[in-house]
Amino acid sequence: MDAWIEFARGPLFRIALTVMVLGLGYRVVVTVAQIASAWYRAGDRRLPLSDITEATVKWIFPVRLLRTRPAYSAASFLFHLGVVLVPLFLIGHVALLEELLPTAWPVLPPLAADTFTVVALSALLVLLVGRVVSRSARVLSRTQDVVLLLVLFATLFFGFLGSNPTVSPVASRTMVLIHILLGDLVLVLVPTTRIAHCVLYPFTQLLFQLGWHFPAESGRHVAEVLAKENEPV
Repeated sequence: MDAWIEFARGPLFRIALTVMVLGLGYRVVVTVAQIASAWYRAGDRRLPLSDITEATVKWIFPVRLLRTRPAYSAASFLFHLGVVLVPLFLIGHVALLEELLPTAWPVLPPLAADTFTVVALSALLVLLVGRVVSRSARVLSRTQDVVLLLVLFATLFFGFLGSNPTVSPVASRTMVLIHILLGDLVLVLVPTTRIAHCVLYPFTQLLFQLGWHFPAESGRHVAEVLAKENEPV
């Protein structure tokens, strides 16, 4: 068992991490190239940078959606919070990162790590139930979206059991191995799934604004037709 764990957290982890970094790097380069091409062709190259920044911040902190869709929006925010904090600052993960990065990395206290994990698991359950129960969510959801949430849930769940052997139904080392293998799978999936929005989303607002400005004066003409020329896009 220990040999399998060392393989999963060693060579296999490095391969998965390389795939994620190269895949995300490729998508960022392609997105930037598309932005540059769209900006070059745009008739109106003046961009409302303050509006773009505001829209991006509102997505990261969905205060408005918390009022209109409180349960789903809160679950989504807490899920993202847990998925970012636990993988980056859990002591076992930090040990792996410090093998690759020449710098000290902060560590979450065990109680905080367990708390964020439980919160993220609970939020994931809300998101999964919402995608199944809500008709509008089912229409917009693809099979791979649900499978991805299940994989993320399993990764967190087995990681929690592996770090808390007193509540694990089987040997904690088995839970750790399953957790590491699932974590490696998630790293490989990042560039080709919706998880990639963690680095691509800020670019989407810029692309939207560029599309609105192409061809020249198209945004103003549409706004005039809709009698909304004095309202922000």
